Amino acid sequence: MKPYVFGHRGASGYEIENTLSAFKKAVSMGAGIESDVQLTKDNKLICFHDPFFIIGFNSYVVSKMTLKEIKSIKFADNRKIPLLNEVYENFKEESNTIRYSFDIANRKAGIELLNMSNNFSLLNNIEITDRRLLVLSLLRKENNYSKLVYTLPENINQISDKTINLERLRNLNIDVINVRCRRKIEKLFESIVDNGLKCYIWGVNTKENMKRVIKMRHNDEIASAIYTDYPDILLNFINDYYK
Repeated sequence: MKPYVFGHRGASGYEIENTLSAFKKAVSMGAGIESDVQLTKDNKLICFHDPFFIIGFNSYVVSKMTLKEIKSIKFADNRKIPLLNEVYENFKEESNTIRYSFDIANRKAGIELLNMSNNFSLLNNIEITDRRLLVLSLLRKENNYSKLVYTLPENINQISDKTINLERLRNLNIDVINVRCRRKIEKLFESIVDNGLKCYIWGVNTKENMKRVIKMRHNDEIASAIYTDYPDILLNFINDYYK
């Protein structure tokens, strides 16, 4: 079994993040799609990271803008912000093979994500990641079977009942912890495995860290998924390592 590779905000090392071109690049490289999703004022689910942004002397809050207003904004990189349904439509031919990982702005965005994914028959292909156990618990009430992933706060360096609520994770049927790549990632990975959980690792962008993460193994467990801006480089290292 090899680690699954998600293109972080698409193949964002090569294309503008959270755009159709970045997602297409990631899929063409053989990776899945990671994106941030949030709702506009008129309840349109878009792929965009920042809850607010500044252009010139003007500041904008995504949740207070309609889709039309957002599309009228001229970004410095000329990005076009896609609707999530546009992303799903673009990859409907590959829908059975692509995995999607989503960071959500809030519970409301998460519920809309579940509903839309259900309409596209993609509930089995999506994973929802969040740092807030309350938000994850509310989403669990909406759907008993969706894949929920707990993103670990970056100040936690070891997994135990003293650092996180392991019982609550189990009650929510969450068996994956998503962690940022860091200096002592090996020790954190081992503590996750020792507590019967699987590990995803994000922010794996240097060749050195790619090689480190690929080689990690503890009690016959490996990193189950890796997020990177450079899916092609990581996949080449994985394929060489698992020859």
